[in-house]
Amino acid sequence: MKLIKKISHISLFTNDLNKVRSFYIDILKLKIAHKFLNDQNNLYGLFINAGEGTFIEFFKTDKEIINNNKNHFCFEVSDINKMKENIQKSMKISIPIKRGKTDNILQFMIKDFENNSIEFHQYDNKSKLQYTDE
Repeated sequence: MKLIKKISHISLFTNDLNKVRSFYIDILKLKIAHKFLNDQNNLYGLFINAGEGTFIEFFKTDKEIINNNKNHFCFEVSDINKMKENIQKSMKISIPIKRGKTDNILQFMIKDFENNSIEFHQYDNKSKLQYTDE
């Protein structure tokens, strides 16, 4: 029996929850699954549904955010061209779609407002890797 099913969520700090909403909710069209509120009903975090039971958790901090501990995180998408068009239009940037050097998966990378690297990829019939639940 497989004990680990999948990655449930990643947790990131942010200096600006409004920018989290703007980027992840308005641009990427993800949904808020839960709001973290303190005893005074002040928002201090968001739990964002990234699909298929995976989430991104953001907690507000006043400390400087240093992204020295990770490379990137990745969203699998159903239509990479539509995702690219939506992001280009919203962020006013140009994004090239390429294939991975060894896995041949369609992909592109962007940075969010706090310089987190985010990959978007789509499996197709030319991809050497395919998603399986094994």
